[in-house]
Amino acid sequence: MHSLNRIAAMALAVALLVPPALQAQDDRLTIHGAASLAYGKSDKLPIMGVTKDGTSDYRILALQFGYKISDNDRFVTQLLHRKNGESPLNAITPAIDPVWAFYEHKFSGGQSVKVGRNPLPRGIFNEIRYIGTLLPLYRVGNAVYGETLEFVDGVVFRAPISLGGDWSLDATAFAGGYDIKAQIPTSSGVSVVDSRNENSVGGQVWLKTPLEGLRFGVFGNNYQSTPSASLPAANRPKRTTTLLYSVDAVFSKAFARAELTTFKQTKAPSFVDFQSYYVQGGITPTEKLTLVAEYNSGRNVIRFANTPIPNLDLPLNKDLAIGAVYKPSVHVAFKLEGHQVKGYQFDTPVPSVIPPTRPPLVATLAPAAKTYFVLASVAVSF
Repeated sequence: MHSLNRIAAMALAVALLVPPALQAQDDRLTIHGAASLAYGKSDKLPIMGVTKDGTSDYRILALQFGYKISDNDRFVTQLLHRKNGESPLNAITPAIDPVWAFYEHKFSGGQSVKVGRNPLPRGIFNEIRYIGTLLPLYRVGNAVYGETLEFVDGVVFRAPISLGGDWSLDATAFAGGYDIKAQIPTSSGVSVVDSRNENSVGGQVWLKTPLEGLRFGVFGNNYQSTPSASLPAANRPKRTTTLLYSVDAVFSKAFARAELTTFKQTKAPSFVDFQSYYVQGGITPTEKLTLVAEYNSGRNVIRFANTPIPNLDLPLNKDLAIGAVYKPSVHVAFKLEGHQVKGYQFDTPVPSVIPPTRPPLVATLAPAAKTYFVLASVAVSF
């Protein structure tokens, strides 16, 4: 398996080096690529694949092919390779993942429809989060985006709507299914989740303001976890709604962003009450230099099933990052970032809850663990 992963990664790396001049053979064909290559090291606990020993096995490679069938029709596919050091998620991450494969038709009024494996229209960064030259950190908004929710298998409809007076809406609606990948700390280790949501319907609306660079967004999605229909009625998971709120302000010398996501399911047999957010800000004192700071945080409610112990509000990781980006050109970016992470979600289990041993039966939080880590990376794109 490791040999196959290396071969697949090398094949994608070679493809990334294919010169765009090949497009000249057929002006209907477009080829775009992006790569982020990093070295990371933590001082104590492993986090997001970064270990105390240090790791250079850290990269994102993306290759996108587009073919213009006609003036209003095209087909796009994007291949992705990811490796996050020693992350437990590597076990469920394919060597090469076809994250996009869709047909798109554009209408004369500016509307468009995509069918297939589409980019999931979710938040500020979801459609560009693997293009490192467009990002101020190696990954952004990890508490909101994680390493999942890249696509939706189904249909996506988009429509720009003018409201007059320099106000406008960019609205999308989608339906289909998608994969969910996550890692969950347990008392015996870290488990990984690779599940599927189906029968999903949702959309996103961006409100563009007259102030150039300022916009507000909201995303909503109602979905069904699987398996469902094959289970007894009493054991079927309930449909869940997740929401994401965004504010994005990008100006000539500064930027500020914030996003909050939340979802809740409190009916048996499932219990989820989750909320996470990030805030990000930075300045660009020169054309080639960007300085950025980002704070990620989240919380989840733990339910002690079939016991008199009340629910416990568990704060998740609090990640404070500062970074600098040097861009000698629009196609190359060098990044250095440092993180302080305090909480309970690491690549190895840490104590989180102290169960009660005597009345009153009230669980308490264990002291939060803390680690520091650094990432040095280079991003290229064409």
